[in-house]
Amino acid sequence: MTYIEPPNFFDVGIFAETLTKLDVFGANIYLTQMLSSSVAHYSRLQTEYELAVVEQDEDLIQQKKIELKICEGNFAMATALFDAWETDYS
Repeated sequence: MTYIEPPNFFDVGIFAETLTKLDVFGANIYLTQMLSSSVAHYSRLQTEYELAVVEQDEDLIQQKKIELKICEGNFAMATALFDAWETDYS
């Protein structure tokens, strides 16, 4: 016996629009959380970096600089994804 899958109920009508809006909402929540945690982490790293500078610990200064650049990359990525979602769904 062959099973024939019914057409997707959410591809047309008001349900399709709702599904799209749920996708956008979920992506925005994810990106906001990513950005929020990155800001908190960046703030903590900045404090650790400043302490390393005061203590003149060159190894720690270099490590914190790298970690700060990674956080800045997260900011750039989140911003680009927000812009992409806004362009695609506005």
